[in-house]
Amino acid sequence: MKRILLSVFAVAITAAWAVPASAADVSLSGQYRLRGEYRDNVDFDDNTSDSRASWAQRVRVTANAKATDDTSVKVTVQDTRTWGQGGDSSTGTLTDSGTNNTVDFHEAYVNISNLLDQPVTLRAGRQELAYGDERVIGAFNWSNNGRAFDAFKLMYSTDAVNVDVFAATINEDSTDTAETVLTLNDDTDLNGIYATLKQIPNNTLDVYLLHQTDNVDLTRYTVGARLKGAVAGVDYTVELPFQTGEQNATTDISAWAFAAKAGYTLPTALKLRVGAEFDMGSGDDDATDNENGTWTDLFPTNHAHFGYADVTGANSWTGRTSNGLSGLTAWSVNGTLDLNEKTKLYAAFWNYTATENTGSGDDSIGSEIDVTATYKYNNAVAVEAGISRFFVGDALAVDGDDQDWAYLMLTANF
Repeated sequence: MKRILLSVFAVAITAAWAVPASAADVSLSGQYRLRGEYRDNVDFDDNTSDSRASWAQRVRVTANAKATDDTSVKVTVQDTRTWGQGGDSSTGTLTDSGTNNTVDFHEAYVNISNLLDQPVTLRAGRQELAYGDERVIGAFNWSNNGRAFDAFKLMYSTDAVNVDVFAATINEDSTDTAETVLTLNDDTDLNGIYATLKQIPNNTLDVYLLHQTDNVDLTRYTVGARLKGAVAGVDYTVELPFQTGEQNATTDISAWAFAAKAGYTLPTALKLRVGAEFDMGSGDDDATDNENGTWTDLFPTNHAHFGYADVTGANSWTGRTSNGLSGLTAWSVNGTLDLNEKTKLYAAFWNYTATENTGSGDDSIGSEIDVTATYKYNNAVAVEAGISRFFVGDALAVDGDDQDWAYLMLTANF
């Protein structure tokens, strides 16, 4: 399959270059990214040896072809793999059997702009969807695979407002074993409207409505708003979404989430920014009723929003959903320092607790310290490194030991 996909991509690029320039203008770009990660004490028990270390890379090659003034096509081929995975120990050679080693089209869509001579663009095909701070819908590009959607999207854009309307198929369901008949209305879908108001002084306001279904019996609506602004050296973002709907035929959904962050940048050459953040996802205070009060993540990019270590139960609004715990309440103090034009330092302290606790145990998830450094070697190459320590709370482990995580990442764009 990898060879077939690469061959198709090569033929497409060759054909695009072969046509007259008036028919299509083609540009190529891409990215190589390599990241090594180390995690120690995964189970919060120093008495067992469970440290993990690996190197993983991502390669993306993108072709943008402009066929006419209002029609273009974008295709991105992506290869992701973990070093050494799929290796044959008997021969010392690599194979293609590694489960995380994949070649696929990350993006493949057509853009048709100025529909009916209006500021409207239609995008159809596999594409990234990323809105706001990506707390609800994001491309999740921290992951080597990232996230893309098979979707139709209409984009209306003026100086005053941007409005996106999209319909994405997450999973196409078929109950026919011969796969000749598709059962309609049993797919997993995500539909939405996302609007950004741009003419509020010093602010932008996002409002959105999302509709999610699955191939069983879920209907979930998420409606929310996000305000982002800056004034007199202070930047701030506030977001508040709500969820309603029905699942499992008998359970009503009633959940919410909240995020607020702010920072002040000192007027100095080092551009020191000191900031704070508060996040809260609702939990379920009664597991015996027919109402689900726990916030459910849709398709977010949660990495870094709740700290860098990505410890399960402390890395999303949903929180830890066991032992009577649900929802996450987290707060942070942080700072960013530009040492020079090429080097930036970041440090943060996080604290995590469960929003609701209907059990008999503790609701302390833990706390975390993050330190990262980014160095821009040149306009194409950047190096990033970070280390985190997660201090485990009693809700995750009784008399548990702390966990360490570190990474080193090289990114080259071309």
